[in-house]
Amino acid sequence: MSRTRSIGAAMVVGGGIAGVQAALDMASSGVKVYLVERSLAIGGKMAQLDKTFPTNDCAMCIISPKLVDAGRHPNIELLTNTDLIGLEGEAGHFKATVLRRPRYVDLEKCTACDDCVAVCPVLLPNEFNECLDTRTAIHRPYPQAVPNKYAVTKRGTSPCKATCPAETSAQGYVNLIDAGRYAEALKVVMEYNPFPATVGRVCHHPCEGECSRGKLDSPVAICALKRFVADWVYEHGGLQEVMPVAPPNGHRVAVVGAGPAGLTAAHFLAHWGYQVSIFEALPVAGGMMSVGIPAYRLPRNVLHREIDAIVNLPGVELHLEHPIKNVNGLLDQGYEALVLAIGAHAPQKLGIPGEDADGVFQGVPFLREVSLARSLPGRKLPGIGRRVLVVGGGNTAVDTARTALRLGAEEVSLLYRRSRAEMPASAEEVEQAEHEGVRLQLLTQPIEVISDNGQISGLKCARMRLGEPDASGRRRPIAIEGSEFLIECDTMVAAVAQAPEISFLDPDHGLEIDARSETFIVDSKTLATNRPGFFAAGDAVRGPAALIEAVAHGRRAALSVDRYIRGEPLLTPREEVPLPTVDLSAAEIRDMVERGEVSVLPRTKVATLPPAVRRQDFREVAQSLTEEQARAEAERCLRCGLCSECHLCVDACKPGAVDHYLAPTTETLEIGALVLSPGYALYDPERSPELGYGRFANVVTAMEFERMLSASGPSRGHITRPSDGEEPRRIAFLQCVGSRDQEHDYCSSVCCMYATKEAMLAKEHIPGVEVHIFQMDMRAFGKNFDAYYRRAQELGVVYHNCRLSVAREDPQTKQINLRYETHDGALVEEPFDLLVLSVGMEPPAAVTELAEAAGIALNEEGFALRQPFHPVETSRDGVYVCGAFAEPKDIPDSVVEAGGAAASALGVIGEARGTLVEPPVYPPEVEISAEDEPRIGCFVCSCGSNIAGVIDVAQVTEYAAQLPNVVHAENTTYTCAADSLKLIQERIEEHGLNRVIVASCTPRTHEPIFRDTIRGAGLNPYLFEMANIRDQGSWVHSQEPDKATSKAKDLLRMAVARSRLLFPLHTEPQVFNHDALVVGGGVAGMTCALNLAEQGYHVCLVEREAELGGRMRRIYHNALGGDPQAFLADLVDRV
Repeated sequence: MSRTRSIGAAMVVGGGIAGVQAALDMASSGVKVYLVERSLAIGGKMAQLDKTFPTNDCAMCIISPKLVDAGRHPNIELLTNTDLIGLEGEAGHFKATVLRRPRYVDLEKCTACDDCVAVCPVLLPNEFNECLDTRTAIHRPYPQAVPNKYAVTKRGTSPCKATCPAETSAQGYVNLIDAGRYAEALKVVMEYNPFPATVGRVCHHPCEGECSRGKLDSPVAICALKRFVADWVYEHGGLQEVMPVAPPNGHRVAVVGAGPAGLTAAHFLAHWGYQVSIFEALPVAGGMMSVGIPAYRLPRNVLHREIDAIVNLPGVELHLEHPIKNVNGLLDQGYEALVLAIGAHAPQKLGIPGEDADGVFQGVPFLREVSLARSLPGRKLPGIGRRVLVVGGGNTAVDTARTALRLGAEEVSLLYRRSRAEMPASAEEVEQAEHEGVRLQLLTQPIEVISDNGQISGLKCARMRLGEPDASGRRRPIAIEGSEFLIECDTMVAAVAQAPEISFLDPDHGLEIDARSETFIVDSKTLATNRPGFFAAGDAVRGPAALIEAVAHGRRAALSVDRYIRGEPLLTPREEVPLPTVDLSAAEIRDMVERGEVSVLPRTKVATLPPAVRRQDFREVAQSLTEEQARAEAERCLRCGLCSECHLCVDACKPGAVDHYLAPTTETLEIGALVLSPGYALYDPERSPELGYGRFANVVTAMEFERMLSASGPSRGHITRPSDGEEPRRIAFLQCVGSRDQEHDYCSSVCCMYATKEAMLAKEHIPGVEVHIFQMDMRAFGKNFDAYYRRAQELGVVYHNCRLSVAREDPQTKQINLRYETHDGALVEEPFDLLVLSVGMEPPAAVTELAEAAGIALNEEGFALRQPFHPVETSRDGVYVCGAFAEPKDIPDSVVEAGGAAASALGVIGEARGTLVEPPVYPPEVEISAEDEPRIGCFVCSCGSNIAGVIDVAQVTEYAAQLPNVVHAENTTYTCAADSLKLIQERIEEHGLNRVIVASCTPRTHEPIFRDTIRGAGLNPYLFEMANIRDQGSWVHSQEPDKATSKAKDLLRMAVARSRLLFPLHTEPQVFNHDALVVGGGVAGMTCALNLAEQGYHVCLVEREAELGGRMRRIYHNALGGDPQAFLADLVDRV
């Protein structure tokens, strides 16, 4: 492909220090850069480090300005939580496909205010702190993260939510009950279901059947917890806060049917501001809840409270005894959409001879008459005899049988043609019926009603056997020949089935009907019928089903109506591509138990009234859990989905940034070159069980120890033993864990130095601590590394040249016993309070998938395959590599290599620089004259505890506020963090500041970002001053806090004095000669000259010798393969 067709854009995969540096180098050269990072923020492993070797500089102080620069750079587009999944084309003109996984927080709207964290009930291990502490499910990766935005951690949809027809976030309300936050828990339920107390009593709870806890012992009592929280909130008040109602939006919707589906639809539509008219043929609202479910399961005061809460909503009108036949007439009345939720009240007969005899009832009408007679004056109870037979195996049949007992029947038998295992009724309800005296006659099929003078006197039946499964999945009953027998009775209730009553609609309704099931034909996901604006829900669509399914349909219909009227797609991306359902393995659950993350309490049993008491009346049988029982039961939840989807963060977020319904998206980007820098993974020492990691509390990895050292870590820089929180007095480091072994035949390059660094820092943090490092040998090959090693020895760090094979724990003291060989050959065993494993580097996670996507080869260790003499080139032209993905290396080498990779990429696309970028845009600069009074703002940085752990920053801030011309002084935790930089800009506008001072660390790394910050607020960048209270205060006086605080005041006072004298400075355009001069014609000089030439620059290469090549002319062999002289000859020819 010709150079002129190159695309002036590049992609960098990996946002660690190497990737960020490569991106900055290319962006500053004038090309568009897509910086792709698979985690939530850039920074990589370096952001986790406390210090860097061999200078012991603050790692965050070095990398943070680069992160901010990358995040602000107009030529860099950050694509976090993103993976490269495909690369087509050739060098200069690639098409890169990326998968952007949702973070469930809109980056444009999020202000990083932290309000969401305050309400999140889910605590998870904090990965940034190596799981040494916890964080909430919605979180910011770390304080200085770029982008400085929040994200939600989801493993998938919890099985309970995935199984619930209404998609109720059961984990959400269960976790909140565990925390004692009952009103919020009820709010979670009512986000999906306006009948929490009702459903909590009668739901068949399919969620419990899929509960992961069932793999350990028994499922969480989810349904009972739902009932508890509803009853508790109703009893204690607070319901008004649960579901606020939106202002009227001027749209009208008609709902036909006041059953659970219709009322649910009305509930949600009314809360969203719609005017809703409900039309019901019966004299009461509630449908089957009111006239089908007996009061002993569902007390009418409980049901009426929840129905009244709906029909009394603003904008809701209920019309009882108002059947609708002409649906078209509703459109003529101005309704913009209709929800048809007419239920399934038409009973089905058995179809056997004699069924019309007196004393024969159908289940649904029977229960309806009982319910109406008990709630409406003038209605009579159906008359039944002493011996009652109920035919059927569903919940209606069981309810009928138990109702018959309460109406005075002496004997009640339930006849079912299959076995108990095939009964569709709730097993709990069947068991309760038996306790109350209902007899089950299974494998029994009625074949004829026997009557005497028109009154039933018996039922002729046949015995059945089970054959092969039928269409329902249950085994088909087959009559046994000659098995007929007679059961005497004076009442029979056929409770076998019911169907919708669609036939009452006028023939011109125009809706498609399923002729077999007599139900409406709808889109299964949206419930839309064949007519625009017409939606159907509940039993009229599915046929007779469970209450929660009707509620689910009602909510789905409301969502579709709302989106239809607003002209939006009826399905969201999340509904189109749902999250996978979490499936915890038994092994994962056992591990959770072993780590102490799971309550081992047994399932709480729901108390019930004694059977003898139950039969006397319709009082409620099942009792509510006590508060103590409920919280104990909620504690049993395994929190499978991580985020519980309680959506409290949605309500807490004032800008409306949180959106749990986002879905993954793919995007194709045109680029000219690709740089791969995905970093590395740390070796998992659990793969070396002999060292005790994961078994012994006081065995930690070096990265865990690094977080202990850090001022922003879990212990704020205080080193403690995990077993008891005490300071260790003896610390051992074990080198080459996951390096230079049978599985890894390479050196990880950094372990010797980072262990030396951590040992030195440990001695700083704990005066008098004894530190030993066990190593095979010392590899101090970098600049100043050997001096660093000697310095550690001078500080008292003890080095042992031996490799330990095993670590043992003292079960009483939890100390780690190490046996080793001394330099004189003696075997010694000593106890240590803490063992730190210096784990090596491995290829990063998902490296195989990345290599396949980028079309590159990997070497046998799993790192990027490179050719000799071409350290940043992969096996594919136009694709480059840098950092630890090339091979294990330290930070300085990674940064240098990043520059090389960027230069190589610019060699391909450099001539297209400037074609896809725009210059930065700043607001107009505020004019400040010499006569203007200085208005100084001081921002004193705590730097976690790096400064605040020594200097009294509150005292310094108060002192600053009293200095001349200081109109605002404020303490910030991390002034270099993106949220603090935004705060500075806000304070400039709020207080009319015309000068800014930051008292923090060194201007060498941070001054540019602060200058750019105030320029973004309209101030001249040279109206900025810094006071270095960290290097010159908290560091040099780390053991003298009073002196450090006093000196910080002096430094700040001097900075204020200088600031008062500042005046705006302005740059002027300059004309430069863009030709390059390279002095030295060795391999480095020639490579540099060639790259600059490839980028389009004229280069003059100067060499003092008579020929090019330098020392390479004397090298004939290379340990990594390749011919040095052939490479040199080719290089000279190219030059």
